Amino acid sequence: MTGKTATPALAFLVLDVVVGVACMLLPPVVMGFVGLLRDVFGVLVLPFSFLFGLAGWSSDLSTLSSVQDGLAPQAGGYPLYAIMAAALLGVGGVCSVLACNTPNGARVERAAAPILTGLAMIMAGWDPGLIVLPAFILQILCFWRPTLAFSARGQ
Repeated sequence: MTGKTATPALAFLVLDVVVGVACMLLPPVVMGFVGLLRDVFGVLVLPFSFLFGLAGWSSDLSTLSSVQDGLAPQAGGYPLYAIMAAALLGVGGVCSVLACNTPNGARVERAAAPILTGLAMIMAGWDPGLIVLPAFILQILCFWRPTLAFSARGQ
């Protein structure tokens, strides 16, 4: 590695990409855990619900169902989209890191980074897309200024 330093803009971009990947992957994981918890409790409560049903009482797991429905309406619907969006965002972040401080090279990476991040924003939806918006703007600015030195002091 050469002696080039990372700018604060690059550190912010990497941090924002990491937070964006976490925000894209966390809802499907939580929804899967809540679904698994509901199934396990459903099996554990089954004998008692049968006995209460014979007695005329109705017992269901509406609490866990309401938790699963209330967290995020579309979070558990398409986990493959979330995984693909997180992968696109990660590859876009890696392209940005590879393209930093190389004004004459890495043109493909500088062009591919905002495209991949934009596709990830579209695939993930409105809320995770807004979390990644600063990284998207920094990647576009990096396309115009490859060194990510936005202050006049560094030039």
